[in-house]
Amino acid sequence: MKEKGLVSIQRLAACHSEVLTGRLHDVCLAVTGEVTNLRSKVSHLAISTLGDLFQALKKNMDQEAEEIARCLLQKMADTNEFIQRAAGQSLRAMVENVTLARSLVVLTSAGV
Repeated sequence: MKEKGLVSIQRLAACHSEVLTGRLHDVCLAVTGEVTNLRSKVSHLAISTLGDLFQALKKNMDQEAEEIARCLLQKMADTNEFIQRAAGQSLRAMVENVTLARSLVVLTSAGV
């Protein structure tokens, strides 16, 4: 069920991103909560969903970037390579799509 919800968020981000902007904070909290899911498939999907949100919503994600970056940076230390790779891709999507000043502040405050 969680997987279907995450896939739905990915599809909304890609095709109807305006639907997500009104409740963006709640959506990001829900997805970020699944990043730490014990099932690696759900965790991987949540991480990828965050990357999709950054790509689709761009500067609208500025306010959410700090908490998401903190979560993704923790996943970079995960033992599963595919989780590390997904976290790196999502962080890259963040840096490429939020404002430059915001990404610098987020990464320096999160410990990079």
